[in-house]
Amino acid sequence: MKRLMLIAVMICGTALFAAAPASAHSELVSSDPPADATLDFAPIGVGLVFNQDINESFATISVVGPGDTQWAQGTATVEGPDVSVLLEDGLPNGEYTVGYRVTSADGHPITGSYGFSVDVAATATPQDAAAQQSQSGATSTSPTPATTATQPYDPNNPSASEDRPPKQNTMMLLSIVGLAVLGLGAIALTLVIRGKNKQ
Repeated sequence: MKRLMLIAVMICGTALFAAAPASAHSELVSSDPPADATLDFAPIGVGLVFNQDINESFATISVVGPGDTQWAQGTATVEGPDVSVLLEDGLPNGEYTVGYRVTSADGHPITGSYGFSVDVAATATPQDAAAQQSQSGATSTSPTPATTATQPYDPNNPSASEDRPPKQNTMMLLSIVGLAVLGLGAIALTLVIRGKNKQ
């Protein structure tokens, strides 16, 4: 009877001893972005936190987005229990799946996955803003009135008298007066000469 009880105690002890290391395996404690989260911005990276230190040589993180595109950039960085990876710029809206495979310090591999979503509100791009500004400027701009061309002065055209420059009008008037004075002088001189001849 005592022998049977001893065997039973040994079996129970072995089972407890075997179960202890299994319960001590590393597991994921938290993540950033969190599982099932919907973000209103595009994250720049993914960070995972485990309950034990992770082997630096065997840590990978993949981030697959719309169209089965891989967005993880470079290799994962390990710092104790923290594992992270950078993401490419400009993640589009949609659903993403984070897959990871790491090895804990005791050599136990851990794999898993979770999802999150990106839903960034649409904003006007710089090109759209420039197009709107250009359209607004075109609407508010009124056509420039055409400048009326000035007809050059033609002394032989009487109808152009209104467009005569003041200086040209004055010179012509002086010329006419001068000619009249010379004419009158010539007539007076002729009369004087004739009067002397008659005497």
